[in-house]
Amino acid sequence: MNELEKLCQDLKVPLGNGQDWEYELANEYRTPQWLAKYLSAYLDNNYSTFQKHILMNLCIDICNDLFTADPNQNQPIIHQVLNILYNDYAQHWQLIDYWALPDEPLEDCFEITSEIRKLRQKYLANAHEWLALNQAQQNLLIAKQNFRQCPDFFIQLQIALNSSSQQTNALTLIHDDGLNDDQLSQLLSTLINIALESNDEQSVIAHKILVKNNNNQSINQKIANLLLINYIDDLNYYDEIIYRRMTELLHDLNNSYLIEQFINRCKNIDDPEVAQNYPVFAEQLIPQISTLSEDELNQI
Repeated sequence: MNELEKLCQDLKVPLGNGQDWEYELANEYRTPQWLAKYLSAYLDNNYSTFQKHILMNLCIDICNDLFTADPNQNQPIIHQVLNILYNDYAQHWQLIDYWALPDEPLEDCFEITSEIRKLRQKYLANAHEWLALNQAQQNLLIAKQNFRQCPDFFIQLQIALNSSSQQTNALTLIHDDGLNDDQLSQLLSTLINIALESNDEQSVIAHKILVKNNNNQSINQKIANLLLINYIDDLNYYDEIIYRRMTELLHDLNNSYLIEQFINRCKNIDDPEVAQNYPVFAEQLIPQISTLSEDELNQI
C-alpha cells in the first residue's frame, strides 16, 4: 500500500485513479466539514511530508472552490487553513508560489490567489534575514553610485585593483557595473595579468571581464595586442597555470590570429614540458581556427 492509498483509507475517501487525486476528488468530499477533517489529518504527526503536502494542496483547492462559489464568504475553517499554511511556509513555499501566480494578472488567476498573495507578502515582510539582505543590496547600490560620483573614483579603483586585499571587490565592481572604453583601456594590462597569474577567484572574474568586452572592437584589439606583446611573444618556458589560463582565454576570446600565434610560438619553444603538453591546448584551440586551409591546419 503506497502513501496515497494509506491516506485515502484513513480518511475513508475514494482513491480514484490516483492521478491528481486532490483535484479530482468528488464534490461530496469537498465540503467545509470534510475540509476540517483534512486539516485535522494534516496536523496529525503520523503522516509523512509527502502526505502532508497532498493534504495541504487538497485543503487549498477546496478553499479555492469555496471562494469560487462565494467570493465574500468568511468561513473560519478557511482562515485556519491559511494560518497553518503561513506557519508551515518553508515546507510549502513552492505550493504557495503555484497558487500565488506572482507573475500573472490577478484576473487570470485562481479565486484564492489574492489570499495566497497576501500570505506570501506577509511572510516576506516578516522574513528578517531577507529584509536585511534586501536593505544591504540597496545600500550597496547607493554606495556604488556615490563611489562613481566622487572626483577620484578611477584613482581609487586602480589602487583597489592593485591591492591583494581589495582586488576581488574592484574586479566585481568592474564586471557588474562596467567602465567606459577609456577607463577600461587603462586597466587592460592589469586585468590580463590578473586573469593569467592571480589566484583562482580573481583570475576567473578578470577572465569574464575580458571576454565580456570581446564584442567591443577597440577593446578587443587592445586585448589582442597586449596578449601578443606581453605574453605570447615572450613565452620561453612552460608554466602550467599560465598556459592553461591562456588556452582558456584564447578559446573564449575566439581570436584566430592570436590562437595561431600562440600555437606556433609553443611549437618553437625548446622545452620538453611544452612539447609534452602541446596536444592538450592545441586540441582545444585548433577547431576555432577552422577558417584556415587544410594545409595551414596541418602545419599547425
